[in-house]
Amino acid sequence: MPHYNPNRLKVQLKLAVARLKHMQQKKNSINKQQRREIATLLESSKLESAKIRVEGIIREDYHIEALEILELYCELLMARFGLIEQMKQCDPSIIEAVNTLIYAAPRSEIKELGQIRDQLFGKYGKEFAMNASENKNNCVNERVIQKLSFNTPDSFLVNRYLEEIAKTYNVDWKAEIADIDGLISMDALMDSQALTNKDGKSEPTYTALPNMDLLMSLNNDSQDKNHQSASTSNSNTSDHLLPDVPIGPHTDYSKNKLGISPSSIRKQKQMGYQMMTNWQEGLKL
Repeated sequence: MPHYNPNRLKVQLKLAVARLKHMQQKKNSINKQQRREIATLLESSKLESAKIRVEGIIREDYHIEALEILELYCELLMARFGLIEQMKQCDPSIIEAVNTLIYAAPRSEIKELGQIRDQLFGKYGKEFAMNASENKNNCVNERVIQKLSFNTPDSFLVNRYLEEIAKTYNVDWKAEIADIDGLISMDALMDSQALTNKDGKSEPTYTALPNMDLLMSLNNDSQDKNHQSASTSNSNTSDHLLPDVPIGPHTDYSKNKLGISPSSIRKQKQMGYQMMTNWQEGLKL
């Protein structure tokens, strides 16, 4: 078992903060260059290549967010270092930071985190470190787990990224209506699958309300394409876009027939929106 040395731990925490900041700057710089290249691909109508490239950017953005959290936790441990030195057991005020740093060490390329993990291993013992590495006590920051275990993004998030890149670099491109219709259809399917209760009975059905942001963008596209035919443009509005699917009062079921929780799908989309907001704020800086 590694030998605990408080001075060594303090030094490694400082080095980790510097390395984490450097990695964030490096990744942001690379991502910025890649966004320019993707904008060029969109301008050249090379959509499939742009989609493949943007998946890498999304993955790196997730990683950058994880690095930001890890940096904050390193700074927290430095600010509360007295709690590490004075207390034999991990203090509740730093337990999430300690667990998260141990968990993230083997899942990132920051070598200083490995040194920090070894020192915390020596301080709190093998059992504590093993539990943290596998998150057995659910003390690891949930956002870090999500960012470091990133899966292939869905088409909705990919298209949102592409639209923002196109907007940033003044490229005339928007996602195809079929892609957005597919998203609405998936939401409708997830909601309808959740309606059947445990007794096999169906809840009362109502007409689903559309996502207004999607309707506005779709209606604008429809009006641009059909402005020469005023008699038909009105028919390509919400009547065409409103999905007639069954929804009803909220029923708390763990999973639908697809084996996926509808709430988890919405949560992933919310994460995508938040990530896009953070990215837009970063571009303004």
